[in-house]
Amino acid sequence: MNTKRIKLIVTDLDNTLLRRDKTISGYTVDVFRRVRERGIMAAFATARDFRFVTEHISPRFGIVPDIVIADNGALARYNGGDLYKRLMPAEIANILIPRFDLVRCVSTENAYFLSGEYANDHWSIGKKATVITDFLNGIEDDALYLDGNAGKSSAAITAGFHEVRAVKYSDINLTTVVHREATKLNALMAVEHALNITADEIAAFGDDYSDIDLLSHSGHSVAVANAIDEVKAVADYICGDCDEDGVAKWLEENVLLR
Repeated sequence: MNTKRIKLIVTDLDNTLLRRDKTISGYTVDVFRRVRERGIMAAFATARDFRFVTEHISPRFGIVPDIVIADNGALARYNGGDLYKRLMPAEIANILIPRFDLVRCVSTENAYFLSGEYANDHWSIGKKATVITDFLNGIEDDALYLDGNAGKSSAAITAGFHEVRAVKYSDINLTTVVHREATKLNALMAVEHALNITADEIAAFGDDYSDIDLLSHSGHSVAVANAIDEVKAVADYICGDCDEDGVAKWLEENVLLR
């Protein structure tokens, strides 16, 4: 494999770069420091709200990515500017909200609306813009995503609206709705165009359904050992488990030591 041309590392967070307990080892932090000293950029591609990266991951672990692809691909940011953004109109979000048994959260650019049922979620309540609400009055701003618990199929949640899509997860009973064009791959392609990077110059890491297109597109695609079979099927390589610093070890062996 020719990894000398890699210019960008793109990695999912939960169950990929992050261990199952949501920590990162000092070894992983050091590997990312050395990778970036080589002039290789780093991007986090996560289903989570963009504030999760800027207010939790970066301050806690000291890894400040060059690019943040967040909110299930609804947003891509570089140097404080938006390279890609796909918002769900507030009027659609407000029609969808009552279709859930319980809305967990709604992310907008200005606020992170969180249900009182999740008020003790330590990954959520620290966000500067968090608003605890029962969602009875809906939201005013267009949404990056909304999600929650649903007693019906995702198709029933989104029925009648071709502008949105539901996101599937392998490890959690949660339905997330985003703009139809909000995908990690679409956001990554906007990054490629803006920064003049080709797919062959990207190494991508992932574990779940939303990572499949991302890995299929990238020149060097790596599934963690704990990834679902569908992700492993499209990956060029399988690295170690997320609890075993799989991403960092692959980077050290295939990028830093070459």
